[in-house]
Amino acid sequence: MTGVRLVPRWIAASGLVIAVLGTFLPWFHSGSVERHSYQIADSAGRLSLFDNTFAHAALQIWVAVPLTAAVCLGLLALGFARTAATVTTLLGLAVGTVAALAVVQGGGGPIGITATGPLTTLAGAIVALAGALGTFVARTGRNP
Repeated sequence: MTGVRLVPRWIAASGLVIAVLGTFLPWFHSGSVERHSYQIADSAGRLSLFDNTFAHAALQIWVAVPLTAAVCLGLLALGFARTAATVTTLLGLAVGTVAALAVVQGGGGPIGITATGPLTTLAGAIVALAGALGTFVARTGRNP
């Protein structure tokens, strides 16, 4: 495998790492207390803030983001490029959408969104998506 075809994989892997790191950065603040995305998902689930079944399921699944990213990294390392790119695309779209929604909501006042975590996660998701797309393009251009 040539080095040029490995570049999109490295980009996707870097994006996944950045996205997961962003989920552990502050996403929400209340006074002087900052909380990361997993604490928010747990609190929202415990308080039953959403009557929507889909939203409740999404809050429960959010804890699987690091595990799913680790699976993608493993697939990339083992050479399952298309499978890894597919799962990376799905993960990047899901995590990026949540992060983008948090960024758009803003964070003024004593209670609100802290932009650090969502922006980092969104940037990582965009980089991961670019790497996944590049992986698809590099794979289609290979010789049979």
